[in-house]
Amino acid sequence: MMRVLFLLIFLSSGISLLHAQRQETVFGHNSLDMTGFWYSNTNNFSFFEEDSEYFSGGNIGFEFNKSLILGWAWQRLSGVGTLPGSGGESFDMKHDGLMIGYVPASHKVIHPYISVMGGSGRLDYKGDRERIFVVEPAVGLEINLFSWWHLGGEAGYRLVGDVDAVGVDGTDFSSPFLQLQFRFGFSNRWR
Repeated sequence: MMRVLFLLIFLSSGISLLHAQRQETVFGHNSLDMTGFWYSNTNNFSFFEEDSEYFSGGNIGFEFNKSLILGWAWQRLSGVGTLPGSGGESFDMKHDGLMIGYVPASHKVIHPYISVMGGSGRLDYKGDRERIFVVEPAVGLEINLFSWWHLGGEAGYRLVGDVDAVGVDGTDFSSPFLQLQFRFGFSNRWR
């Protein structure tokens, strides 16, 4: 009986050692491989009740494993916006933060593009300047015009939080948006 028990312990430890040698890690082999770098110019049209506002911006991102993009994004209201239902009060907003994108089937001419951006920003309203927090989930399609130039269209929603101004809150500045994105860069996705 002791021989069988010893043999089982020996075999199980040997099998676990073999399995441990094939373990994948974040910074080891078979991990996140950087496959490209992209810069995007974004043109964002946000819809506030009857009015629409234009936000310009961009992002830079590193592409990993041919489909994951991690980077930094920024947007700024071009000009001064008018908040609906406020009696003509104007506002200015800008924000930036971490951007995560997922591009499945990026080797196809037309493919989906899913992203979320979140970070801090600034809101100027009625002469007060406030720090805000913004999250923008979006989904869309992207077209590979050339290997170095992609054109994308997205729809999403801007969620604004931490607004402490009297008479308004984050929902007054939150809005759906449509975004046109020009991405320039390189990818060795066909390697």
